[in-house]
Order: sequence, then C-alpha cells, then structure tokens
Amino acid sequence: MSVPLYQLPEQQPLVWQPTSVEEAVHLKHQWGDDAVLVSGGTWLRTRWENGVSPLPQHLISLERIQALSGLAIDAGGLIHIGPLLHLADLMDNELMRARCRLLVQACAEIAAPSVRNLASIGGNVVTRTGDLIPALLVLDALVICSDGHTEQGVSLQKWLEGPVQSSFEVMTGITVPTIEHTGEEHTFEFYLKVGRRETFTPSVVTVAGRLRLAPDRTIQGIAIAAGGGSAVPARFNELEAITIGQPLSKQLLQSLHKGISEGFNAVADDYAGVAYRKQTAANLIVSECYKIWRRGGGADAPKS
Repeated sequence: MSVPLYQLPEQQPLVWQPTSVEEAVHLKHQWGDDAVLVSGGTWLRTRWENGVSPLPQHLISLERIQALSGLAIDAGGLIHIGPLLHLADLMDNELMRARCRLLVQACAEIAAPSVRNLASIGGNVVTRTGDLIPALLVLDALVICSDGHTEQGVSLQKWLEGPVQSSFEVMTGITVPTIEHTGEEHTFEFYLKVGRRETFTPSVVTVAGRLRLAPDRTIQGIAIAAGGGSAVPARFNELEAITIGQPLSKQLLQSLHKGISEGFNAVADDYAGVAYRKQTAANLIVSECYKIWRRGGGADAPKS
C-alpha cells in the first residue's frame, strides 16, 4: 500500500480571483494572516508540501488582474515588466531577446519548462532569494508596489536591503532601463548558476555581471551581484566604485576576487557551507572578467 508524500487537509483553501489590485488588497485585509497572495504559486507550493509554511485558508489569486501581466517599452527606453508575466513568456518575447538578453538567459536557467510556464517574474523576486535577482540587480531594476491606493517605486537593491515587503502590498511592476551603445565602448554581460546538478536544481551560487569598457580598455561601468540558496542577493557597491577608471589587469582581477570572497554574505545549508559559496562566487565572477580581459588585448593581457 502506497503512502502519500504529504497529507492533504480535509478542507482545501478557498480561492479568490480579484480583477484589480485594490480588490486584492481589500481581500487581504479582510482575511489577514489566513490569506496569501499568489500568482503562479510554484515557490509557495514547495513550501506547503515540505511543511515549511502552513496551507492558508484563503488563496487570493492575482492571475485575473490583466494589468500585472503586461510587457512594454516606453519612449525613454524603459522596459516595463508585469510581475505576473511568466518566465517562459519573457523568454519567448522578441523585445526581451533584443533588449534584455541577460534576463532571458537567467530565466532559461530556472527549473524545468513546465515550471517556467507557471512561475512569474514577480514571484521569483518576492521570495527575496530568487535566481533572477542577481541579473535584475546588475540591470538596475526598479520595483513598484501598491497598497491598493498609491504606488511607490524603489530600486530593487534598496527594496532588498529594507524590511520584508508588507503582506498587504502588491508588486505591480518591475522596470529595467535599456542602455544605448555609442560604438565607442564595449559592454559585456554574464549570468552563471551553480547547482548540485546541471539542470532542474536549486542554486548553490548565482552570479551576474555587466562591464562597460572604454576604447582604452578602462572600466567605464561595472555591476556585479551574487546570490544563491537562502542568501539575499546583493551588489558589491564598494568594490564596483574602486574599479571605475581602472584598466582590466591581473592585479585588478586579484583585488576583485579578494573583495568578492570577503563581501559576499553567503548562507550555509545542508548542501554547501559559507566558505565554499564565497569561493565559488569569486571564482565565477573573476573567471568571466578574465575572459573579457583576454579578449580585450590590454597591455598585460594574456595571449592565450
């Protein structure tokens, strides 16, 4: 006789389907801690099945709020991403493929296709540990939240550094700026994820980076971020600041490695310790910078 992996409750949650953010927030206030706002629900489901979080009495589905699923670019080149947009839909969008390849690449590294067809961009961010976050950080993403009456935008970096989002707020948008290239500079981007196996696995370490080099191969702009596991992803702001104006060199790469190893706030779990995660994050980022250095042909760049 088979035994179920988990015991389903006798009474399943009631599912509410508001058609506006205002209605969703009202329902959340009405049911309080007995209700959870949900979109794709892929992350929440794993928590319920593993006993990490109790199954709530009420599920407030945001899927019928059409305004939260859009994708557009404004006259200023700002990409507006609806938080309910599914990962698979973002990956298939020609605009994102042309204007935001880094985020498309990050989506492709998450879970299996069946999960990407359900999981939402906003849901990945709301977890505060999602694998999309390092890529969004280096792209200087902005998150917009509403309390049902007013919306407020804040940089993703500040949002992560602040208190956990109120359960009575709804994320209504994520914006990512596009950058026009003049031809006098070269921009390089990378996204890497390390897990316990090649695919369909939670991340141990996830890193992303964006470097902009001038014709003389000095660094005009740099953004690097790391996360993975239970760590809240973060940018290395101080490290970025001291590299601006410097040429890529062996000495700079060594400094980056040391700074990342020391600055990454990794979190240990049953699969990997803090030291391993720090070392891996530093190795991944510096390896990508080394490839850029090697292609750049600087004075002390390696020839092979």
